Amino acid sequence: MSGILGWGFRATVKVHQADDESSLALKLKDDTNIKFSQFIKQDLPILDPSKKLWLNPLLFNGTLQTLYYTSMDSSKKFLVYYGRELFTYEDNGICSLDWVIPKPKDVVSFKRLQKETLPEGFPRLHPRCRYLTKEELTELHNDDAHSTKPIVAIIHGLAGGSHESLIRNFAEKIESNTEGWGVVVINSRGCARTKITSGKLFTAGSTSDIRDVLLDFKKRWPNRPIYLTGFSFGAALVSNFLAEEGDTENPASLVKAACTICCPWDFVDGADHLKETYTGSYLLSPALSKFLGKLITNNYKELNKYIPDVINEKTLKEIETVNTLWDFDDKVTCKTTPYSSAFEYYKELSPVNTLSHIKTPILALNSTDDPAVGIKLPISQMKANPYFCLVETDLGGHLGYVQKNGEFWCVELAEQFFQKFEELIK
Repeated sequence: MSGILGWGFRATVKVHQADDESSLALKLKDDTNIKFSQFIKQDLPILDPSKKLWLNPLLFNGTLQTLYYTSMDSSKKFLVYYGRELFTYEDNGICSLDWVIPKPKDVVSFKRLQKETLPEGFPRLHPRCRYLTKEELTELHNDDAHSTKPIVAIIHGLAGGSHESLIRNFAEKIESNTEGWGVVVINSRGCARTKITSGKLFTAGSTSDIRDVLLDFKKRWPNRPIYLTGFSFGAALVSNFLAEEGDTENPASLVKAACTICCPWDFVDGADHLKETYTGSYLLSPALSKFLGKLITNNYKELNKYIPDVINEKTLKEIETVNTLWDFDDKVTCKTTPYSSAFEYYKELSPVNTLSHIKTPILALNSTDDPAVGIKLPISQMKANPYFCLVETDLGGHLGYVQKNGEFWCVELAEQFFQKFEELIK
């Protein structure tokens, strides 16, 4: 097609699942059953392969979709507010849990609390985020233990956190379209201005970091279903975590359903793809390696104390010249894992290796014009797993799917999937 319509702002949507006979049987709240494949076809009209997905016509390829996401000014959009809770792991490391809270009536008081609640030695937080007071934390922990309202837990990407526009859009969408649901972003060690307090960094194998938090949620609120969402690298973590859960006796005990957005299913293929695309090679990879280098330098004192053989003055000099994600992982990340090189780390921890183990209903979204992750999607493996639904598009980029109104279609998809699942499925 020539002319303006040939730019490609009308995406084709393909849905890949096991056929009805092989698909997972889900129990409805009226005690009848429905196949997962039928649920997707009948109850998610947003996924209609017969219709085109209309995105922003000015962002007519994956590069533009991706660059818009990484450079957009969202300071006046998605104005969600967070209350931060620190979660301490057994190794004394911490993550931060950013809970969506109501918009404050008094912004001045909110900013005052931002300063008053900031722990000594911690960096100030992003706009509209503050630490919860002791009274608020007590109230949160003593919240109704019999509540059945869902919790949506969000795992961000490699250089992300609760401050990202896409995650704020998702958090805001869930909060505004549901009643009583809890929405929380799990900011990994060192991310979103969370200090590193141990010798452990987050990696693609940090599945226990997710598990420990969700187990704590279940201890607090045993009757609240948990929906889990992962974006980009966070999607890989979610997949690896769910695969491990699938090998347990009761894999449905922690997560009711999950969604992954732009997951890098094969890290080796993704690393090669990143090198081959202009956007990946000259923009994304250098930016990611710079962020990770900054994470190390900002937390050098703590890291050098706990893992001096890995993080030392030599490391600081090396990461000054690192300009690719592969090099950073080769020099730093893999040395905090059992793997000897970035290649081995990528090969062993690629989600494609274990996605057949997943036994949690999962909706995965990937675009074949993604400049950041591999686009050789493991369709046959996913169709062989009755718990999987892969949504493939030919436009959307990496964490893009930007619509004309500046909001993200992938957010609508995940939000509608969770809402409909909770409405119908027991």
